[in-house]
This record gives sequence, structure tokens and C-alpha cells, in this order.
Amino acid sequence: MRVTNKMLANTVLNNLHAGLKRLQKLQDQMSSGQIISKPSDDPVIGTRVMTLNSVMKQRDQYERNIDDAIGWMDTTEKALGSLNDALQRARVLALSGASDNLSQTDREALVKEVEELKNNVLQIANTSYANRYVFAGTKTTAEPFDDLGNYSGNSGAVAQLNWEVSQGMTVAVNVDGNDAFVVPGIFNILDDLRADLLAGDTNRISNTDLARIDNAIDNTLNLRAALGAKMNRLEMAKSRSSDEMINYEQLIAKLNDVDMAKIITDFTMQENVYLAALNAGARIVQNSLLDFLR
Repeated sequence: MRVTNKMLANTVLNNLHAGLKRLQKLQDQMSSGQIISKPSDDPVIGTRVMTLNSVMKQRDQYERNIDDAIGWMDTTEKALGSLNDALQRARVLALSGASDNLSQTDREALVKEVEELKNNVLQIANTSYANRYVFAGTKTTAEPFDDLGNYSGNSGAVAQLNWEVSQGMTVAVNVDGNDAFVVPGIFNILDDLRADLLAGDTNRISNTDLARIDNAIDNTLNLRAALGAKMNRLEMAKSRSSDEMINYEQLIAKLNDVDMAKIITDFTMQENVYLAALNAGARIVQNSLLDFLR
């Protein structure tokens, strides 16, 4: 096959173009600090990096869900702690009111504090987190309790707020107002204690009222214990997720981060190769042109 001047020129230009592309690729890698800027640079590594980045985004969402769930449950647990304090105070008032040594005037003075306790408990029952009412079940946009203590939220399985905290794992983060306030009859307990103090019924105060207060306290403690167990579970899940995120970041870095010392050496070598090819190509093309002119 006869080698023409045009063929020589095209070969030189193609080789120079290929060398320039290699230089450009090395320059991009030095600038970005990454081996690949798009999957086509290296399909195998690109696919693995894309997969890991997708997993990390999902993990990041799970961690945000965990933080939100913990915030919700922490608010709920503190509210139940305040409720427990109110019930404990009601118990003290009941013990005082049940004493035969207390005058009826003194018992009537205790009534005022019971009324304040009920107002306080109503505020606790309408506790909110991020503008959502924590004891409303799934009806979180409206106050679950009115001024009389009537509940308008929902209860049972349909009232559960489930957060997805990892793949295939959901956690019910809320305690509905029915379980926390209605079932133990907290508002009725306070109303009855007030009525019995006004009536001077020490027998009901010392037996019925105190027993109901103790049951309500036990219920509150059980709800707090269940929340605490869930919060511990979520804290451990978050810790595991954080450790896994670090591992994924390290793996991506191992796959895609450039060895800067090596890339600079490679760039220098490729630059020298390109310059040498440029000089050689110039001579070849020049000589071929002279031969043509002769």
C-alpha cells in the first residue's frame, strides 16, 4: 500500500489528538481530585461509585428520619415526665386532703391547686413538636384536647405515626392521647378529687382517688419506659448508620480519589510525550511537504 503525504499528516494529527486527550483527562483529574467525572470515564468504577452514592443518599435520609423521630419522642417523653410530676403533686394533695386533722377550709384551699393542676395537664396534653401535636395520633394539625379534656384525636393502630429509619425497619414514634390521658381517666381523676375535697369525703379521697392516681402514675411510667427503649434503639441505629456512612465514604475515596503525587508524575510524563510527538510530527509533515514540492 502506497503511503501518501495526506496519510502521514492524518496519522500525526490523530496521534497528537489522542495525546492531547490524555493530557486533558489527567488535567481534569488533578483539578477535581477524582478519577472519573462521568461514568463513561470508567464504566466499572463509575457504576460502583454511583451505587455507593445512591446508598449514601438513602442512608442520609434515614438519619434525618431518625433525628426527627428522636426529637418527637424526646418531646413526648418530657411531656409525660411533666404529667408524672403533676400526678405526683395530685397524690400529695390527696394525702393531705384525706387527713382527718385538716379543716374543711384547708381542703377547699387545696381545690385551687387541683384546678391549676388540671389546667397544667391540659397544656401538657396539647404539647406540640414542630407545629404538630404529639398526643393527637395521626390528626397532628389540631389540638387533641379541648378545655374540658375531651379527646378529638384518634387511637389504636390507625393512630400510629411510623418513621422509616432503615431499609425494612419502621418505628412507631408517638403515644396517642387516648393511651396517655383518656384510658387512665386523668381529667376525671382530677375532677373527682376536686369534688371530694369540696365535699370533705376523706373516705373516697384516701381510697378511690389515691388508687386511681397511683394507676395513672403507673400508666405514665410504663409509657415513658416504652419510649425510652425505642429512643435507645434509634440511637443505636443512628450510630450504626454513621459508621456505615464512614465506611462508604472511605470506599468511594479508595475507588475514585486520585493519588496526587502519581497523577502529577503521569501528567509530566504525558506532557513530555506529547511535546516530543509534536516536534516529531512537525518534522515529518515538513519533510513530506518538501518532498512534494520537489
